[in-house]
Amino acid sequence: MTTYELIRSFGLVAYLAFSLSVALGVASLSGGRDDRALDRRVIRQLVHRSSAVVGLVALAAHLGLTVVDTYVSTSLTAVLIPFAAGYKVFALGLGTLALYSFVAAAASGWLRLAAARLVSERGWRLLHRAAYAGWALCLLHGVLAGPDAGRLWALATYGLGIAMVAGGYAVHRVGLRHLHSRDLEGAFHLREAR
Repeated sequence: MTTYELIRSFGLVAYLAFSLSVALGVASLSGGRDDRALDRRVIRQLVHRSSAVVGLVALAAHLGLTVVDTYVSTSLTAVLIPFAAGYKVFALGLGTLALYSFVAAAASGWLRLAAARLVSERGWRLLHRAAYAGWALCLLHGVLAGPDAGRLWALATYGLGIAMVAGGYAVHRVGLRHLHSRDLEGAFHLREAR
């Protein structure tokens, strides 16, 4: 396998891992309060965090190989400073912004207890939601930077990631409808999901 193929492969693995992590993160926002629902939520959270770690490791390999690749010269500065690359400036800039979004989301996840003491729950959630922006930027980076983005297998890979995130959002919306009911006066009440 050539360095280019490894760069592209690690990039796509990172994209799929982050897609799964975002999908499960969104889906974890809903669910019931009974023991079975809590068990499912714990499992979703474990897979959510594990897929984020896989995504970060694949991203590190993608970036490391990009810097050492000799075919297209990309410096560490070009990788770390948005829109500083001499090659596909916009696409690589989006990738750098995605990197920072994922690092912010991961740091907030790892420091959740400490962050909860320093900022409000709302502030923590806002920071952790940087993963949504990171995922969208990652998708755009791959489509715009990859010369094989128009091939069927690449489109299927991007489509799979989009389907995962859309599925997570659908689970979240269905779960919210299940958890809340409205009485005749229009007030919301929390109820158990079935």
